[in-house]
Amino acid sequence: MKKKFTVIAVSLISLLCLSVSLAQTDARQPLLSVKEIMNGLITPATTTIWGAYQLETEAQWQEVRHAALSVIAAGNLLRLGGAGEGEVATAAEADWKTYNQQMIAAARLVITAVDNKDEEALSAAGNDALYPPCESCHQQYQTR
Repeated sequence: MKKKFTVIAVSLISLLCLSVSLAQTDARQPLLSVKEIMNGLITPATTTIWGAYQLETEAQWQEVRHAALSVIAAGNLLRLGGAGEGEVATAAEADWKTYNQQMIAAARLVITAVDNKDEEALSAAGNDALYPPCESCHQQYQTR
């Protein structure tokens, strides 16, 4: 009886370890394609950032802040690549990593501008820091 219990216990522990291992693997697998991340998260967020001017209310400033947070979150997802064919391999390329890091850094500048309620800094963050890596990445990767 003791031997049977030990075999069952070891089997249950093995199954538990396998389940945890699979859950960890699944958690690191992209669930969305790059196009879905771009269209669903980045495009609406950057549209908000680039369209922000003459902000008068706290709610308007917070909308821009939330957009920048969305860009950072999307950038974090893009570090994995995407669920589409070859997108994980693309995310390992140096240029992809650079553009993604620049996009995230620019979004952080947007947050700083919002926190300071500085429209000039917001415009510079959007136009001078955010736009160039977005455009460069599109030119290099969108045609693939």
